[in-house]
Amino acid sequence: MSLSSECSPPQGGRAVLLSVKPRYSQLIVAGSKQVEFRRVWATEPVQWIALYSSSPTQQIVGIVEVESVVVGSASALWRLNGTRGGGLTRSELRSYFAGKREGYAVNLGRVLIPPKPIEPSKIVPAFRAPQSFRYLTELEINRLSRSFKL
Repeated sequence: MSLSSECSPPQGGRAVLLSVKPRYSQLIVAGSKQVEFRRVWATEPVQWIALYSSSPTQQIVGIVEVESVVVGSASALWRLNGTRGGGLTRSELRSYFAGKREGYAVNLGRVLIPPKPIEPSKIVPAFRAPQSFRYLTELEINRLSRSFKL
């Protein structure tokens, strides 16, 4: 089975490279954080997330399946934090969504972990960490697949 075929589902889902603080990327890889909160999310359907752990790690540490995306108020999203392990305190979540009427909760599924963290410039030439996320091209997905040796 190859990641590139998994990342190109018939429903048209895409793959994104998502910047996440190391504290949260570690929780996601460990399986204890199963929801990722975002102020902004993709307009196209996303099936897979390449998890980029930001500074000081600065590596791709996993690939995560997207089960669903929920849009709601901070209060509504707080309930998901408790049921799916969001890794935030109520104060952190409210602070993160301050000034936003609605936010996004990306419900995470299975996690694939590479044999060793991946240098992002091997996947995206002239790599610059995205502020939030960026869509991956088919070529980048193929490079990522080879890095996972799938």
